[in-house]
Amino acid sequence: QTLDHFDAASQRRWPQRFLLNEENWDGRGRLKNGCRGPILLYTGNEGPIDAFWEANGFMINVLAPKWGALLLFPEERYYGKSLPFGPSSFESANFVYLTTEQVIEDYVELLSHIKSTKLGAANCPVVAFGGSYGGTLTTFLRVSHPEAVVGALASSAPIGYYDRDAWEAHGVDAFTWSDIVTRDYDEAHPACLRAIHEATSAIDAYGATDMDGLLDIFNVCTPSALGPNRPSELFQYALESLPQLDYPYPVGGRPAWPVNYTCEALVAAANSGKASSPPLPLIEAAAHITKMAMGTEGSSDCMQALVEGPGGIPGDGPGPNSWGWQSCTENLHQFSARGVRNYSFSLADSAEKPCSRIFNGRAVLNTTRLTQLYGGFKLGDGLIANVSNIIWSNGALDPWSGGGFIAKSKDVISDYDERRGLYWIFLKKGAHHLDLRGPHPDDPEEVTDARNREEAIIYDWILEAAT
Repeated sequence: QTLDHFDAASQRRWPQRFLLNEENWDGRGRLKNGCRGPILLYTGNEGPIDAFWEANGFMINVLAPKWGALLLFPEERYYGKSLPFGPSSFESANFVYLTTEQVIEDYVELLSHIKSTKLGAANCPVVAFGGSYGGTLTTFLRVSHPEAVVGALASSAPIGYYDRDAWEAHGVDAFTWSDIVTRDYDEAHPACLRAIHEATSAIDAYGATDMDGLLDIFNVCTPSALGPNRPSELFQYALESLPQLDYPYPVGGRPAWPVNYTCEALVAAANSGKASSPPLPLIEAAAHITKMAMGTEGSSDCMQALVEGPGGIPGDGPGPNSWGWQSCTENLHQFSARGVRNYSFSLADSAEKPCSRIFNGRAVLNTTRLTQLYGGFKLGDGLIANVSNIIWSNGALDPWSGGGFIAKSKDVISDYDERRGLYWIFLKKGAHHLDLRGPHPDDPEEVTDARNREEAIIYDWILEAAT
């Protein structure tokens, strides 16, 4: 893969990992132009690419077999095994090549490679899929390279959160993300927020008198693993992560509807432990919820401190890793918090100072860059000419939906511009990119309806491109 797509003189290349599945690409989906079958591309985002495979059952288990499609999952540069400088990739001086623009050009170059080396792929239509930041990449890929992909399904893409100048006009403010989190817990149980606050106070008080005991209850290795400022911060971080994972069936060791489960467990523990001091049942329930959310339940090994997250910007921010660099350059979440916890965002204290310290002054923050390059809320408002064939889907349970593109009516298919092929899908019981997951017997009916609609729209794009 090319290291710098914007320097014609640069010849340096690096090995990019990608997943390629041809199991269904056997001619059953042959199109009128002779293409063996369409190509379904997942625009890999911030993590190892194999970690995204299981969460994309709609592509893998439904669309690919039905359409005889080739599946392509490229890994984002600087994540997983796709390290341009090997172990030295995480040095400040080498992070300069980690930008959204470079990532998108990686995918365009990879598509060109696949089409030129796979017999029968040269004229095959490509449809891009992505969730979360991957949905952002999917949108930007279609906008910047419509010749490379004929359409895009962008699920839970929080593009509007990076367009702060347009927040007020779209009903967004610094608290939108945390207000959705708070609303989810409040609607799950009327006493849930009170139980959360009681648990938070109990954890901090217990940590002040018996930190070793608290470490044992939470199964963490050091006090810093509980949080950089207060021992309740890991618990609060876990609580903030669960609404986006509020799926209607068990996933990753979490129960169905984990927000409801959390509220029931905390409220019951708060009521049962009122007579005890300290309220150990409540602290133990909070620890159980934390371990469930963090995926450490039942582990014999204690959990190490996270490099960033607890006590910081809601939804994650600056840290000594790849996403930390992206936060310090163009993907900063300018969020404050209230409800589950209190946090006041400060550009200087939350971003500029830690970014300068972590990356030795090399990270240059530009919070408007993505909007300048690709359009921000104007994309979702249909105000940018020549943008076509994009589906934006969001779920009401997901705090990232606050920065998503949602039509005012908020129906399942809430709005569309059929002439341009722009669609907005809103799921009232949807968590983070639920529609990208494979069908499940416990899916709400609206999710099944949304997938059916998405399938019909996308296949029309494929057929049109192949005529």
